Amino acid sequence: MPEPNLAPATPPQNQLGTMFAGPQGVRAGWRLLVFLVLVTMLSGAAFLLQKAIVHGASTDFSAKNVIIGETFTFGIVLIATAIMGRFERRSLADYGLPARKALGKQFWTGALWGFAMLSLIIAMMAATGAYSAGRLALSPIDVVKFGFLWAVGFLMVGLFEESAFRGYMQFTLTTGLGFWPAAAITCIVFAGLHLNNPGENWIGAVEIVLIALFLCLALRRTGNLWFAIGWHMAFDWGESFLYSTPNSGIHATGHMLNASLAGSKWLSGGSVGPEASVFDLLVTIAGILLLAKIYPEAKYPAAPVDVPSDGLQAISAETGAGG
Repeated sequence: MPEPNLAPATPPQNQLGTMFAGPQGVRAGWRLLVFLVLVTMLSGAAFLLQKAIVHGASTDFSAKNVIIGETFTFGIVLIATAIMGRFERRSLADYGLPARKALGKQFWTGALWGFAMLSLIIAMMAATGAYSAGRLALSPIDVVKFGFLWAVGFLMVGLFEESAFRGYMQFTLTTGLGFWPAAAITCIVFAGLHLNNPGENWIGAVEIVLIALFLCLALRRTGNLWFAIGWHMAFDWGESFLYSTPNSGIHATGHMLNASLAGSKWLSGGSVGPEASVFDLLVTIAGILLLAKIYPEAKYPAAPVDVPSDGLQAISAETGAGG
């Protein structure tokens, strides 16, 4: 009796392998996890180094402390990003930081936007009695000195926060989810971490989500982070130094004016400052609409093609072979 003609059995798919690797290499979530582990390890080393270099440093919100602290944190993110880029065969430009555009036209355009948006918020606060500039709190020489130091400090803040949240993290999540779902995650994480600031509240955090969406749109439409870095620097510099208001609930040491906030918290932002004012909400929404109109073309890919490197291919091959 002839045996039945049976089709060859399909080998069972290695579930462990598909969990770690997809058609384009190691999945985005695992790469992001490796990045975060690198950042954690480097942070520990940087903490020990900073402690050895800086003895008995104060913890106030001063330009010196911000410059030192943000330089270390930016360096950590930059090194971790470069390491991941080495394995993924990508440059820093792929993650939004093209060196050739550093402090170039896009940076200064972003700075102009940041300063203009903040100034409009302050003007509306002043018109409703929520903000009063007061008198100079510094001598003319100190105005120049602290103005420069805070500009450097907030440049480092912009470099750190934009590269940390809208650099490697945004790029890698985009490869797995698409740009805007990834942006939603990075914006929420960005705002959530600001809740750790003294004086910050949920209203300010909600408005920070909107600001983060504005910065994500800037990345999407300009193709890199330099516009956002410039915006970040100018907005924070104007808020903390020039207009001398709380910045996410924190007063800067060495601000220019004896400014004061008064009246309804909805108008003044209360202890949080302008970022929790309804005027910030209105200006940020208007900024999003205007930015989308002026920059109509998307230059940052909606879902970057994920080409695995030799190192990632090796990992993928091992997991796919069942270990």
